[in-house]
Parts: sequence; C-alpha cells; structure tokens
Amino acid sequence: MTHNLDSSQTAVVTRENKWIPISVQEPPQGAKCLLTDDAQGIAYVRRYRTGDGWTHWFPLPVFPKE
Repeated sequence: MTHNLDSSQTAVVTRENKWIPISVQEPPQGAKCLLTDDAQGIAYVRRYRTGDGWTHWFPLPVFPKE
C-alpha cells in the first residue's frame, strides 16, 4: 500500500482506497463501518442506518492472517 502525508502534513492518506458513495452502494443496515459526510469530512465508526445523513462509507480494516 502506498501512503503519505496530506498537503497539510497532519494526516496519512492513501490514493489506493476510496470512500464508497452511499448513493452507489449502501452498507448493510446495522453493520459497523467507517461513515462520513461531505459537510463534516470526519470519519466515524458507527452502525449504519438509512436516513442518518451519511454520504460515504468504507469497510473496517482487518489484520492480515499470518
């Protein structure tokens, strides 16, 4: 995975992973995932429910099996 600091030098970002628009694919109801909305720009780990105002989501990462 390639990752580096953003332009403000305050966050590590990757260009390989992208937020999934909820308008394109909704996460499963009640499932924990990363959620954000365009206005806030902050990611939260929450259970997804339709109508809560989220615009994008991403699955939670897992540890690689050794």
